[in-house]
Amino acid sequence: MKIKLLTRSSDLNKILISKLNQIGLNADAITFVDYKQPLSRQLVDAEVIVNGFGNIDKTIIDGCPNLQLIQQTGIGIDNVDVSYCTSKSIFVANVPLANAVSVAEHTLFLILYLAKQIFSADTNNHISESRARTLGSEIQGKTLFIIGLGATGLEVAKRAKSFGMQVIAVTKNPFLKKSGAVDKAYFVDNLGGSEILSESVSRADYISLHTPLTEQTKNMIGPKEFALMKKSSFLVNVARAAIVDREALFTALCSNKISGAAFDVFWEEPPDPNDRLLKLQNFILTPHIAGWTAESVDTIARIIVTNLERLARAQIPLTIVNPELTY
Repeated sequence: MKIKLLTRSSDLNKILISKLNQIGLNADAITFVDYKQPLSRQLVDAEVIVNGFGNIDKTIIDGCPNLQLIQQTGIGIDNVDVSYCTSKSIFVANVPLANAVSVAEHTLFLILYLAKQIFSADTNNHISESRARTLGSEIQGKTLFIIGLGATGLEVAKRAKSFGMQVIAVTKNPFLKKSGAVDKAYFVDNLGGSEILSESVSRADYISLHTPLTEQTKNMIGPKEFALMKKSSFLVNVARAAIVDREALFTALCSNKISGAAFDVFWEEPPDPNDRLLKLQNFILTPHIAGWTAESVDTIARIIVTNLERLARAQIPLTIVNPELTY
């Protein structure tokens, strides 16, 4: 089985190779793909592509005649043409749930970073001077609006409640309140569908995005939503950048329609260091690391290896997103 690793994480690559060796796949079967070089020639003989943030489109797929599986390293599948893969009988699998806790913790970190106004404090000055100019706030009693109450959104809600926040959430199927054995209503003060989106945006002190990027969610936070937000509110995005209208975000931050935004994702990755958003003091960007912890990477590697082992045995991978495919 020829496996191509299209990932930027050296830690994940090391763990994957170790675990693959344990199931009898030697190093000759595994090739690292160089993002800086044209992908087509490097992927042509791939039977499996383990993909991080590469864009796997029709051109790439057509150039890999032996391709059997595209294995994502995260939950998102927006960078893979899943329908075309299905038409070509190619499995597409993701890694659900593995990094929900890691991403939730990072979300709370960003909320606290914004609340304490660390981005506006000059850490090079004496502490007393910095304190005189920077006044943070507590998050206890503040309202958090979670858009997307899946596995990660629910973990965010749990942690927000422990800080004493009021939690509102919208989700695709609000009446399915239970996630496994967990009652979502226990962690959410008000749960609804898209009909409460506008009202909730106007009430929130913090808005946190945890929904997949689809045609329906692309640019869902745009000029209308920014106009409804409190001037004191903050936007947190650890999902996909394109859920937010880029131009509307820039305008809102420049005109102080909102107080700030913290993203772990960007429209182009890696971002252009000269991008005008990155020049704004009230825009914070972390380098897409929310889901990358020692614990989550180990879980991700175990799920990927399980799927590859099943594929080698002519069994269907466990976490495929095109379940209509069979052998």
